[in-house]
Amino acid sequence: MKSPANSNARVVANYGSELVLMDENQKYLTASPLKKLGLLVCGDIVGYYHEGGINRVTSVLERSGTLSRTDRRGQAKPVAANITQLVAVTAPKPPFDPLLLDRYTVAARHIDVDLLIVINKVDALDDETRETAQHLQDTYHEIGYRVIRCSTKTLQGIDELRHQLAGQVSILVGQSGVGKSSLLAELLPEQEIKVGALSENSGLGKHTTTVTTWFNLPDGGAMIDSAGVRQFGLDHLNDFDLQLGFKEICELATSCRFNDCKHTIEPDCAVLKALEDQSLAQQRYNHFIRMRDDPN
Repeated sequence: MKSPANSNARVVANYGSELVLMDENQKYLTASPLKKLGLLVCGDIVGYYHEGGINRVTSVLERSGTLSRTDRRGQAKPVAANITQLVAVTAPKPPFDPLLLDRYTVAARHIDVDLLIVINKVDALDDETRETAQHLQDTYHEIGYRVIRCSTKTLQGIDELRHQLAGQVSILVGQSGVGKSSLLAELLPEQEIKVGALSENSGLGKHTTTVTTWFNLPDGGAMIDSAGVRQFGLDHLNDFDLQLGFKEICELATSCRFNDCKHTIEPDCAVLKALEDQSLAQQRYNHFIRMRDDPN
C-alpha cells in the first residue's frame, strides 16, 4: 500500500493534543502530532500527511532562533521557533523594568536573534518617567540596540516600527499592560478577521486568543503574539552564556587579567575599571551580577 505524501506547513498555534497549521496556500488546518516529536511550538515547520479525513504531523524541520524559558523543573522549555527578532516592549505604566529588559538582551543574544526595544505609551510620559525613558534609550542605544518610541494614540513611531518588522519573524515580549495588544492592533489591522478565520477553521473558538499565535504581517514577515511571555527565568544558562547577553561586559572581559575573572574584586579587571570611569552603566553591571547570582 502506498504511503500518503507528506506536505510542509507552519505551526501557528498549539493546543496540546491538536495543532493549527498554515499550509503553503495560507490556509488553516488542524492536525495531530506524533508523541515522539516532543513539544511543537508556534513557528515550527512540520511535515504532515492527510489520510482518512485526518491530518497527522510526522516530522519537524530543524529549528533556528528558538526562544526558551526555564520551567518549574529548571529545564529550558521552548516558547516559539524560527524567530529572527525579539521585540521587547516597555512603558511608563506599569513602571519601567530595566531588569526584565536586560533578561531579554540575554535571551536574544543566546539564540542569536536581533533585539528591538520599544518604549511604548510615550504620550503618557511625565517629567519623572520622561527622564527614565531617555536614560533607557541612551543606555541601550550606546550598547548598540535599536530603540523606538511609540504611541498608538498619536501614532508616533508606528511607521518606524513597521519598517523594522518587515521581513522579520518577530515575537512581542513584555510585562502585562505595556500595550502589546494595542501595538498589534495597529500592526495587524485585520487581526480580528484573522483570529475569526483561525477560530472558524480550527473549530477552537475563542481559545485562539489565549495562546501563542502566528500572524503574517501586511509588509512581509510575521509577528508571534505570545500573551504568556512576560518573565524569563534564565537558570538554564551558564555564566558564560549570561555574560554574552551583556555584550559590553563581554567585550570588556577580554581585557581582564584573568580569563575566569568574576568582575567583583579581582585585580586588573577591565569591567571594574570601566565602572570606575563610568564608561559602563552601573545599572547594567548590577543586573549582570544579580542575574548571575540568581538567574530566576
